[in-house]
Amino acid sequence: MHILLPTDVFPPGCGGAGWSAHALALALITRGHTVTAIVPREGDRGLVTGETRGVPTVSFGYRAPRIPFVRNYARNERLWPRLARVMVEASATHTSHHPAMIIHAQHVQVAPAAVMAGQRLGAPVVISVRDHWPWDYFATGLHGDRIPHPRQTWASLAADLPARLGPLRGAAALPAIPYMLAHLARRRAVLRQADAVIAGSRYIAGRLVDLVEPQRLHIIPNIVDLAAIDAVIATPSHLVAPDERFVLYVGKLERNKGAHLLGEIVRQTGAALHRYTLVIAGSGPLRTELEQTVRAVGMRARFLDWIDHDEVLRLMARCDLLLFPSAWGEPLSRVLLEACACGAPILAMPTGGTPDIILDGESGALAATVPGFARRLTELLERPVERQALGAGARRLAARRFAPDIVAGQVERLYQSLVAPKQYAAQ
Repeated sequence: MHILLPTDVFPPGCGGAGWSAHALALALITRGHTVTAIVPREGDRGLVTGETRGVPTVSFGYRAPRIPFVRNYARNERLWPRLARVMVEASATHTSHHPAMIIHAQHVQVAPAAVMAGQRLGAPVVISVRDHWPWDYFATGLHGDRIPHPRQTWASLAADLPARLGPLRGAAALPAIPYMLAHLARRRAVLRQADAVIAGSRYIAGRLVDLVEPQRLHIIPNIVDLAAIDAVIATPSHLVAPDERFVLYVGKLERNKGAHLLGEIVRQTGAALHRYTLVIAGSGPLRTELEQTVRAVGMRARFLDWIDHDEVLRLMARCDLLLFPSAWGEPLSRVLLEACACGAPILAMPTGGTPDIILDGESGALAATVPGFARRLTELLERPVERQALGAGARRLAARRFAPDIVAGQVERLYQSLVAPKQYAAQ
């Protein structure tokens, strides 16, 4: 098959969603398919064809003004028809060799354009949902960036904008609510037009049941490439000493990732942590608050800001424990997937899709409250054999459920089920 893979973000400068798209592309190429990633790049101009870490890539440059909500319109509604044309043109390159075509949109910005292109080409369209974008304008599922909420309405947005942007800016943004709700309606309409929708976890699938018919909804996790990770972690990290004992936090220092809980967890854990260094690989608005807490309890800490992805993997492979106190509806965390592949012992909060990865006592440990998290952290720091067993269980789970052959095989079977009816209808 020829697979067009439009994606909002793609390596090297991206987060988990981009790396998940890249891992899928490589796995499909390995299975003999032709894959072309279509990537909109804000600030660039024109089309650039090349290769991104082994994946043929067409980058499409566009400009968007720095005006709130107008910017979103330029990045979405205005961009979609142009991006659809890029997909149609990219499809022509391999049509003679691969008459079977699939368009698999990886995120919210490209999904409507993928549906437009699919309608023109008569090609099946698959959309992956990796966060809360079908029901939340900001895709976090958090009211005011703090409190989980089920869905945005006029009333919730009127309270959300001042809480998120501040009183003055939030009040100034209230006239944009009709556009925000219309934009969300357009996102949901796109899901209804897709031939199939992939949810990365049972949690996200549960959130989608009111929007997508069961026969079009499929739970398929993201890929983690164990062999590639093994090659990276074979080289030790230069950021920690060989004999240094440390617990690790990877991610943004923001409320949805539980950074505000991390300080209280450190405080409640107390003396048990003093033999360890707290290593923070990431940054964000809560850094100062966390630094103050760590100093107050007398714990050693190292704040690394954003470091190279390979160095993060090496830290995961070396840590005594990885802390994941995520406080939002976690879709399916790439941090956890990669930590499992590295064989890291993990202590996490069971939010969102995390229980799809962390089976308590087998592939990690779960604790739902700050006191429970601190208590479990203290226990695990005193039990190196248990930590080692949890890390080994995490690695086994990654090989069994998230390896490229396993996940790409599920995706490939879905593609085949969609292509056959389209080909029959065209005859």
